[in-house]
Amino acid sequence: MPTHVERKLAAILSADVVGYTRLMHADEEGTLARLNAHRDELIEPKIAAYRGRVVKLMGGGLLVEFASVVDAVRCAAEIQRGMAAHNSGMPTQEQIVLRIGINLGDVIVEGDDIHGDGVNVATRMQEIAAPGGITVSSVVHDSVRDKLAPAFEDLGPQHVKNIAEPVHAYRVVLEPEASGTPEEPRATIGPEVHSAGSVLAILSSSRRSGVWRVPKKLRAITVMGSIDLDFREAEFGPGITDVTVTNVMGSVAIIVPAHLAVECDGIGILGQFDRLVSKAGPRDPNTPLLRIDGFAVMGQTTAH
Repeated sequence: MPTHVERKLAAILSADVVGYTRLMHADEEGTLARLNAHRDELIEPKIAAYRGRVVKLMGGGLLVEFASVVDAVRCAAEIQRGMAAHNSGMPTQEQIVLRIGINLGDVIVEGDDIHGDGVNVATRMQEIAAPGGITVSSVVHDSVRDKLAPAFEDLGPQHVKNIAEPVHAYRVVLEPEASGTPEEPRATIGPEVHSAGSVLAILSSSRRSGVWRVPKKLRAITVMGSIDLDFREAEFGPGITDVTVTNVMGSVAIIVPAHLAVECDGIGILGQFDRLVSKAGPRDPNTPLLRIDGFAVMGQTTAH
């Protein structure tokens, strides 16, 4: 007789620290102390306030289940705002920054642990989230869009690891207030510009994703804002494509497909420029090569 498998529907929140391995390599004791302080003072109290349960801690990550998907999104939004407040004024190299992903799905219960595609999709949403951001699956978006007041940015279908079909994803825009308590919008000192060869974010955010044509020379500039460049479905011309990033007190996240030849190098000035392990090698000069370089000034640029 087959063994009964216990299943349930749950909202799953997956969170992970950006650059955890790098932080631990630079300062193990300090990183653990700061992370534990965030958990004790902010993360776990917020989870408890929204009736979540911490399923497990995994190095710089954690997995949480909620009975309510509304509570999961509210909790995530408050955690990210609290993390930003905690990091304010801290040196960039000491900041603990989270990525958060949320999914609503069927899970297998095994003791205190949970498994299954519902968990896997939450983890993949976390992996494609921008530093300090929240990405949710379409089922989460459809469940909360009429119940909460966050804005959502449609990221379209995402091809993620170990999931056969593309997963439609949305980014939670933390302005306006996602928890339903309005706050004053941040002042902007300039417009967000999307032109053929430039992406500019000033005290705001910008994203290029899905199917888009990459110009031969692309400049991305962020000043106290965030830019996400997702090249996984982008179209490249033959030869070399140059991406130059200038990041001042902000964040840039760059995602490249595994098949693309990439050269990545940059300089961090009181900030961090995380380089990709070089994917460039012997190649036909007519095949695409993505070359990424630039500066992170009191900010963080992450390429993966």
